Amino acid sequence: MRGHKVAVCCLPGSGLSLRLPGENIPVFTIDPKSDINLFVIPELIRIIKENHIDLIEICSPKFYWVASLAAKIASTKVILTRNVPYRKTGLKKQINKLLYSRLIDRIIAVSDKIKRELVSDFSIPADKITVIYDGIELSRFDSNATSSQKERVSQYVVAIISRLDENKGVECFMAAIPEIVKKIGSIRFLIVGTGSIEKKLKAFTTQRDLEEKVLFTGFRTDIPEILAGVDMTVMPSPEEGMSMSALESMAAGRPVVATSGSGLVDVIVNNQSGIIVKPGSSQALAEGVTRVLQSDYRKMGKAARMTVEEKFDLQKVVDQYELLAAGLIESI
Repeated sequence: MRGHKVAVCCLPGSGLSLRLPGENIPVFTIDPKSDINLFVIPELIRIIKENHIDLIEICSPKFYWVASLAAKIASTKVILTRNVPYRKTGLKKQINKLLYSRLIDRIIAVSDKIKRELVSDFSIPADKITVIYDGIELSRFDSNATSSQKERVSQYVVAIISRLDENKGVECFMAAIPEIVKKIGSIRFLIVGTGSIEKKLKAFTTQRDLEEKVLFTGFRTDIPEILAGVDMTVMPSPEEGMSMSALESMAAGRPVVATSGSGLVDVIVNNQSGIIVKPGSSQALAEGVTRVLQSDYRKMGKAARMTVEEKFDLQKVVDQYELLAAGLIESI
């Protein structure tokens, strides 16, 4: 922790609440139940004061209002991190303007796309928003690594690593697979993850006689090893702040086909470190995958790795957080 004293407040039963005590990090569990549950504010103020908190970073929408109000009462600086796009309209938009203008000292956006949307939607001054990308532990991903699967030389492997939910664009990609197979017959697809539409996706695979082409792996934790066995990945989500799975793919030296609705539009250099296609189009996804595999995709993967090394190295990201935090604390 670089000498900093860190405490975490999170939801009961969450992954953090179970993992962090084993790392000697103090954890306080609170469930606000609703976005504006004023009854939890005194408890948050107590935690802030008893632990001599200088700076609060709020990452969960469940705590946006209650934690920022508690911090304001306790005269504590607040950073709010936005890692997914929450576009608001009408009354909700006006309410959120109040949050950003009156209760938050600085906003972190995990992509340039999210920053643009915040400035456009809520008229937030651009200098109040700092873009700090998600950090990648590069040592976990060897861009030169290959697994035993790569000995199949004559067969391409394409992967999606995602929650299998309605809003992730996986159905759109599944619809693209038959078109890809027409152009590149010697190819297999890995669908890595689980979710609410998994059965629906498997049924589609059966209906289209794609069982020999598509493998559903379920939930996996060995992502670096999986990436070592693929040639490229696809991020088909029509709206995404920043895709960690896509960044991990790039860290492994695998090019990504992603949609222009994601924050990757500011990261991937089109046709150099990956390919950007329009969202919601199975035809565009099929064309993107085909173009990558018919190009020098290994060269494209090396460019992707260089991008991650430059912008997403975990140590560089931590340095950016420390610099921002130090500036806010010094201004107290």
